[in-house]
Amino acid sequence: MTGEAAEVWTDASSVLFTSFWGWTPETWGAVGWTGTRGRTRRDNLLSRLSDPFICVCYVTGNRPDIDPDLKGMIGGFYLVSHETGDRDKFTHPIHHDGEPGKWRHSLRAIRAFSYLPEYRRRAMDLFPDLSRPGKARSVAALGEIITDPARIDKLRSTPWIEVPAFSSRNESGPHGRDHPIAGMVQAGPASSSGYVVPEGTENLPRELYVLRLTGDTAAYLGRSPDGASIYKIGLSISPDLRCQSLQKSMPRGAFHWHVARTTRKDGHSPYSRFSAAVAGENAIKRDLVTSKAEWLGGEFYLASEEQIAAAWQAGCQAALSIDRDGVRHTD
Repeated sequence: MTGEAAEVWTDASSVLFTSFWGWTPETWGAVGWTGTRGRTRRDNLLSRLSDPFICVCYVTGNRPDIDPDLKGMIGGFYLVSHETGDRDKFTHPIHHDGEPGKWRHSLRAIRAFSYLPEYRRRAMDLFPDLSRPGKARSVAALGEIITDPARIDKLRSTPWIEVPAFSSRNESGPHGRDHPIAGMVQAGPASSSGYVVPEGTENLPRELYVLRLTGDTAAYLGRSPDGASIYKIGLSISPDLRCQSLQKSMPRGAFHWHVARTTRKDGHSPYSRFSAAVAGENAIKRDLVTSKAEWLGGEFYLASEEQIAAAWQAGCQAALSIDRDGVRHTD
């Protein structure tokens, strides 16, 4: 296990399993219980759980407003303190008027971590007893302490990334440096900064990706795009999370980032060699510059779908030529 991972989830950490209606730690920094029975359960648990402890959360599928990609999935986990308080003390005001009688007896979450979407586990696969009558309801209402080493190892070994938790500080990551060629920036980064993964998975395979910004492109640019769209090029362990992170950095409005292309979507396995993903990313950017797509700064381009398709093909070929044996093929 990496040093950072060991600091978050130690061998001495207690593990509590429960369910949430969604997974939005940026506005919900608490684990809570409802009613007198819930308060008693919370207080009794404190004597049995380490301080802090791990609370693993899966997303229930019984509400229509839940992200369908998260329903039934283990979304992530909190590092939870023994600090008690009312629910509203640890949650964003947008939640204060909803379900006023629920989860009032809460504990503060210190940090939050999301499992990478490409590696998430179905709750039922890891906890098949959730199908028993009343079991899922009990887990949701009271929580269940997990002691089985095999289950804990699977939960701890699934790749995860730290995400903002309400009321906690969110440190920004490193900034990229300009590439010497106009219209290109350095591919990468090579480090896994921001991702916290257990020993043996530090070098997770990377995917190439293309994100597309939808909305009124002419309004965004202040001029006509002539049929082109705004794209972002890059490589990542998790293109889905990269897209979500980019979207969350923008104010809510009519513009939305969508995953247009990824290595997996293209029917290929992620690249085991980081150098292969870098070669692929640089080839995409180089092809876009050559084809006269307009560079918008950073890793953003104004391009036609035809330009993107051709550049993507060039990038995939460049990456595959290196991922196969570590040497670029010129034949």
